[in-house]
Amino acid sequence: MSEYRTRRSGRQRKANPKYANDGWDKETLRVLRASSESSGSSPDEASRPEESQEKITRIARDGEVSSNEVDNVSVDTPVLSQSSDVETPDEDDEDMGMASDEDEPENGRPRPRPTPQAQRRMPGTDVVNATTRSRGLAPIRDRGAKHSIYSYTFGPDVEDLQDVLRARDTWLKGRDATLPSRLTLSVALNQSDTSGQHGSQTATAGRSKHCASNVSDSWIDSVLSHQILTQPQDLELYEKYFLRHKPSHSVVLGPFDRQQQYTLDYCSPLDFGWAWPKSGGSADDQASYSGERYHQGWLINVGERVNCLTWAPQHEGVQYLAVATRCTSAQRHLAAGKEDLRPAFHPSPLFPSAIQIWAFSTKETDIPGVRTFAMNLKPKLVMVVCTEWGNIRAVKWCPLDHPPTQNSTSDSKSTPLGLLGILSADGCAHILGIPCPPNQSSSSPTAFKAERAGLCMRPPNDTVFTSLTFATSSDLILGAADGSIHLFDLTDASNYTQPHSYMTHQLHNTYVTSLCTADPVSITPLIASMSANGDLALTDLRSPTQDKISINHACLPTRDIYYAPFTRSFIIGLDRVGSTHLDAQSATYLVCHHLRQFHMGLRVAKLPDHTGAATALAGSHHHPCILVGNAKGQVHSTNYLRKVLPYRRADHSKALGAYLQKICEYDWRPFSVQERAEQGLPEPESEKIDLFHGHDSRPGVSRFHEGFKPEKIQVGNMPETKKKAQKKDAGAGEPIFEEEHAVTALEWNPNPSCAGIAAMGWGSGIVRVQDLAHDME
Repeated sequence: MSEYRTRRSGRQRKANPKYANDGWDKETLRVLRASSESSGSSPDEASRPEESQEKITRIARDGEVSSNEVDNVSVDTPVLSQSSDVETPDEDDEDMGMASDEDEPENGRPRPRPTPQAQRRMPGTDVVNATTRSRGLAPIRDRGAKHSIYSYTFGPDVEDLQDVLRARDTWLKGRDATLPSRLTLSVALNQSDTSGQHGSQTATAGRSKHCASNVSDSWIDSVLSHQILTQPQDLELYEKYFLRHKPSHSVVLGPFDRQQQYTLDYCSPLDFGWAWPKSGGSADDQASYSGERYHQGWLINVGERVNCLTWAPQHEGVQYLAVATRCTSAQRHLAAGKEDLRPAFHPSPLFPSAIQIWAFSTKETDIPGVRTFAMNLKPKLVMVVCTEWGNIRAVKWCPLDHPPTQNSTSDSKSTPLGLLGILSADGCAHILGIPCPPNQSSSSPTAFKAERAGLCMRPPNDTVFTSLTFATSSDLILGAADGSIHLFDLTDASNYTQPHSYMTHQLHNTYVTSLCTADPVSITPLIASMSANGDLALTDLRSPTQDKISINHACLPTRDIYYAPFTRSFIIGLDRVGSTHLDAQSATYLVCHHLRQFHMGLRVAKLPDHTGAATALAGSHHHPCILVGNAKGQVHSTNYLRKVLPYRRADHSKALGAYLQKICEYDWRPFSVQERAEQGLPEPESEKIDLFHGHDSRPGVSRFHEGFKPEKIQVGNMPETKKKAQKKDAGAGEPIFEEEHAVTALEWNPNPSCAGIAAMGWGSGIVRVQDLAHDME
């Protein structure tokens, strides 16, 4: 007799609550529940204070705290109580996730989620033992409540969560989708001041990195007394450092159908708002500064490729911008000796170079605490710092917690504008005290020649310094061509005669292209670095050998790494070379790496296709809007918080949309033969091109396109329709642009009152300075 087996369902069975408690009174149920509770908790849960964890749960879930808890968690209640565009789900909603490529819908439908059995087989879903040593947390695969994802991603303590929660309730308004608004900037600045009074570890963002380091004025006096600055002769100034023979530059500005050509002389500013008058104005009325314009800002022709831009910190009225340009071939020929066959890894001859200091006047706006440009006062070139250290590769102002006062120096005329860190092609790093301009009303700039720097850090033998960053206001970190990093204490008195590093570590195997430190001071020892082979590394300088994680990127190295203090993340550019879908992708991505999940990369934005690699990246400590420039000359902006914060995965309509806005698009072309004859320029000589330095910036015509609307960011690989697939090119191509076309430098203003002002530089020598903050609701 054959046996038949009954088919059983694989669905998990559970007791029906309607009948499970039938026949039991309430008192019996209470006794049973009390006796069935766990006798103890795990070591991790027991070690965490219940009260603090309860506050973290309520804060992450609701974004609100009671009035008695404000002082403890340092979260400003008036700001947190404001409404935002993000819908905060309930704690019981366990269907939460992070914004990523996996969450993008396919053809309007959400992607199917794996079954619980498949999730258990996925790597990274197993619970890690508390005693296991890990260099990062595994990605969250299982569903989790919102407060769990916040604690898992950004940290379990109140100090870890308060920054991201404050940023969530402040910067996710619709008006701040791509660029900061002045109203939100004012709210954020007031909030930072309030949190600083309550003892928060993240006080005003501009001072957060350096408030713990008590930098006395004595070492600043030592730097100023040790350096030697002289005034060069006019003939020497204009023949070696100041390129007065540079021709004027033609710029085409204005709306698409009413563009006009303007002449931009060498080291002369131009208000490009003249080309954007509102109704009732005229583009030819160049004498009117009071008329309303759609756009306003300044264009400056510095004559040569812009290597770097940096704003002087701790200045509220006049804003000072330091501009370093590439040396010309004529300047390189003035140096004695020849360059090495591998100039990137060896010191260059000491040819002349210069740093320009520009002053921009500002005025108060209707929004309290926020300033903008005073367009009736033109920016002025107030100082030229002449050096003979070779090409200037990087300049950064020392982030002092307070500006040097006149009483801190023995001579009132030597009161410094700030301390400037300079990385030059001679392989050394220099600290130079920049004096305040003695007479800003003069029409000609003041020139100083640096005969000796206040501090000069020399590299070890057979290498050169290649990157520079300040860990604190008294600690300098330098990367070298051999892959090592060197730390210097600027307050050490013995460093003024022969500076030496107090720490050296071999971080990479080759050329270090960029360095970036985290803040506040409690996590400053964490430093992100990138080498020429594309490796990205996060290192804890307290234990650099053990506490280090490296990510291998099959892409070209990036020069800029931005640390985002709101989410404690590092953001870099990832070009299409690092993609595994070269045939389907032709765009560059912005990738975010959280400190607690550094090995994972979350795509923040996708630049337009066929626009080249990301050549410049900049972010601010006062708002989450980042700027990125590419080889085509475009400058884009996005609010990265709208992409990295958790949202409800069950309903994609509740997800906060992330947008990318093109600030401007730059076009450049060289002069034709006829235009060169009209300008009186000689024919270009056919000489051998220097493969390392490239050719000098050629005279040409530039054109700016503006007025682009924000576009929604789609970072996933969406399947193409049949119609698009038929029109697709047979092979993948790589666009090629002129060297003068690329964006080479971007920089937000670090001062709180002028946090919406940004500076942009191109390879043609054009600098654009604009207040990107707006008043729209």
